[in-house]
Amino acid sequence: MKGIHPSITSHRLNVFPTARPVRQKIKRFHPDRQKVIRNEIDKLLEAGFSSEKLIIWIEGKWRVCVDYTNLNNACPKDSFPLPRIDQIVDSTVGQGMLSFLDAFSGYHQIPMSPTDEEKTTFITPYDLYCYKVMPFGLKNAGATYQRLMTKIFKPLIGHTVEVYVDDIVVKSKTREEHYDMKLNPSKCAFGVSVGKFLGFMAVMETPPPRSKKELQRLTGKLVALGRFIARFTDELRPFFLAIRKAGTSGWTDNCQNAFEKIKHCLMQPPILSSPIPKEKLYMYLAALADVETRYSKMELTALALRSAVQKLRPYFQAHPVVLLTDQPLRNILHKPDLTGRMLQWAIELSEFGIEFQPKLSMKGQVMADFVLEYARTPNQHQESNEKEWWTLRVDGASRSSGSGVGLLLQSPIGEHLEQAIRLGFPASNNEAEYEAILSGLDLALALSVTKLRVYSDSQLVVRHVEKEYEAKDARSMARYLTKVKDTLQRFTEWTIEKIKRTENRRADALAGIAASLPIKEAILLPIHVQTNSSVAETSTCNTIEARQADNQEWTNNIAEYLRTGTSPRDPREAHKVRIQAARFTIIGGHLYKRSFTGPYLRCLSQSEAQYVLAELHEGICENHSGGRSLAHRAHSQGYYWPTMKKDAAAYVKKCDKCQRYALIPHMASETLKPISSPWPFAQWGMDIVGPFPTAPAQKKFMLVTTDYFNKWVEAEAYASIKDKDVTKFVWKNIVCRFGIPHTIIADNGPQFDSIAFRNFCSELNIRNSYSTPRYPQSNGQAEATNKTLITALKKRLEQAKGKWVEELPGVLWAYRTTPGRPTGNTPFALAYGMNAVIPTEIGLPTIRTEAVKQDDASTVLGRNLDWADEVRESAAIRMTDYQQRASAHYNRKV
Repeated sequence: MKGIHPSITSHRLNVFPTARPVRQKIKRFHPDRQKVIRNEIDKLLEAGFSSEKLIIWIEGKWRVCVDYTNLNNACPKDSFPLPRIDQIVDSTVGQGMLSFLDAFSGYHQIPMSPTDEEKTTFITPYDLYCYKVMPFGLKNAGATYQRLMTKIFKPLIGHTVEVYVDDIVVKSKTREEHYDMKLNPSKCAFGVSVGKFLGFMAVMETPPPRSKKELQRLTGKLVALGRFIARFTDELRPFFLAIRKAGTSGWTDNCQNAFEKIKHCLMQPPILSSPIPKEKLYMYLAALADVETRYSKMELTALALRSAVQKLRPYFQAHPVVLLTDQPLRNILHKPDLTGRMLQWAIELSEFGIEFQPKLSMKGQVMADFVLEYARTPNQHQESNEKEWWTLRVDGASRSSGSGVGLLLQSPIGEHLEQAIRLGFPASNNEAEYEAILSGLDLALALSVTKLRVYSDSQLVVRHVEKEYEAKDARSMARYLTKVKDTLQRFTEWTIEKIKRTENRRADALAGIAASLPIKEAILLPIHVQTNSSVAETSTCNTIEARQADNQEWTNNIAEYLRTGTSPRDPREAHKVRIQAARFTIIGGHLYKRSFTGPYLRCLSQSEAQYVLAELHEGICENHSGGRSLAHRAHSQGYYWPTMKKDAAAYVKKCDKCQRYALIPHMASETLKPISSPWPFAQWGMDIVGPFPTAPAQKKFMLVTTDYFNKWVEAEAYASIKDKDVTKFVWKNIVCRFGIPHTIIADNGPQFDSIAFRNFCSELNIRNSYSTPRYPQSNGQAEATNKTLITALKKRLEQAKGKWVEELPGVLWAYRTTPGRPTGNTPFALAYGMNAVIPTEIGLPTIRTEAVKQDDASTVLGRNLDWADEVRESAAIRMTDYQQRASAHYNRKV
């Protein structure tokens, strides 16, 4: 048989040079098959090939193939691309006459490369043979054949011919060149209007599947045809349900009916056809509002259009598209002030030529559209109360500052009602969760809700109600459970379900706000106060109470005396107020105390003091400092109340994170040798900390540097740290921000003790000082900073260890704005001449943020900068004195 000339193409194996040949034993065959093998080899010897393993071909003939598994493993993959089948089918639209061709023994018409013929050698009972032409079963045979067909029909593909391996469809009668390729007459069809191409009509003769595997195979074939049938996923739904069932019993009458309907749809209209070139595409969008989504109708319409563009992108690029919709989508997408997802969708849609047109209705249809959209049935309101379900999400929080409850009640039409309640009595976390459910149920009953779904992230409470757990605490949990069950009986229908905390974020946030921020003027959301427990019992015994002065009202007498001159009736108390009032004043309606060391201090009530302690101790930019530092920081930021030190110490003792992650002091083993720096940013200590839990971008190490004078800290996270990273870090975070230092102290790691880093420091006249090997105490400042940062990260993260990179900036900010005992000032103040404004001063303004005018602010700033050198000198003296006293105290225990 005459085939393709080797000058046009030949199949090369490109075997790996290191691959070794494999010798296999001869296999036994049935006598009938041995006869077939003999006849086949005799036939194929005329063309130059034979084989070993037999399979049945589709036409019922024996096809002879060789098992080339070992040879294929030794060959690299040829990634020549195959054409897209759906694109080939689309290209046949509008053709009046088609010819479907199939190549005859197509693989055998391509010669093997002479150097690779012996590699195809196979064994038979009669002799050894090798292929001179490309056989079936080789790894890259399909790619070679597709490359040949693409080369032959390159000028015609896309115009008059489409090719997929050995299947060819001709769309015109023109034939430009003949390549002597013989075709298979039994598989060719000439001059027809429709035909079978790549097995698209095989579904019509497919029998019902007999096993689950055959059902999956049939479903896969049907899915490939899905784009030609409208609402195809609905038609295929019985197939998906049947696949879930095990065994052959999954095939039901519904599946058979759906199968017959799909066959009918493939042969009869309406079948979705490919678009005609230069013809407009009309798109109809129907965006239905879903009670589970927060998208508006306009956003749903835009989302539907974006989804269609992603699915039908080739059609949008090749044709003008007319969008028929009743929404003013064009005006919205062209607004210059778009934000969020609408802006993103507008940018994605801007590359397509979409024409927006209103969806017009006939005269008789206008009223029907109006009635469909706006009419309400007489019993619609009744159904919304009796047959529709409301959704209640609850959460409770118990913290050292108090306890709170968060509620989120959603109506059947998607309206939300939020409520934050602060509990005015001590409550554990489980009791707060129960209070949240009871408050939510009372709210639902007040709105005449009859059907309610309750969602809570408390596994204990949900399991109690579902009777999976037993409430053994008769004094608390059992009483709460009894009241919850009694309240639920007042609903017609109800369900309760445990959800993840991530799915209950809104209620959790409301509970956290109520528990941590009782100051009404500090937040926009009003907080309700529940003074008594829902299961409080009436006591039958007589009680004797000793009333104490309310700490929240300690400012009342002084403020009243300053405003009106009115003194308390008690002579002793009046004398005390007159003496104290000399150190207080009223500015902007708030009481301030004259400080002995700084500006006026804003006087806080007890609830305001708790808010300040919470923000300074565990706020967004805080690091769980100790009691002394917490009180010192509150005072330095401009706040005052009579029991600052005691309240700060008590707050820290009640903090769970501080108790679990606080440092444990150890007995000293050697004497303490302090190291000092002559001026700010002259001497830095540098060290590498890690590995930490892997964070995004595989970051698990931290490079930290600390100034020895004012304790300023710089740190960055890295996946791995090399000498070039250290060089960039020093240049960006030290040199470019604070100038060239005099000395950098580091350990003997390869990142610091490298030629590249030494040359960098030498060029800038920076002295490298290295600590003693295996003695980190010689770089004590860096080690102390590492210990502080690690402790702060532990307290902020708890179990979410992978988020340490996100929390690192907040930890650094808290460290820089916390006063240090050696210097008596914050690193920020020693670096910039004044203290930073912290988030607490936004909720409760101090004298410098509330009363100082802008003109005066510039004067105050200049004065602080003039005094910066004096402050630093005082800090240096204080730090030296502190180091000497600390060394004396430390060395006594050595």
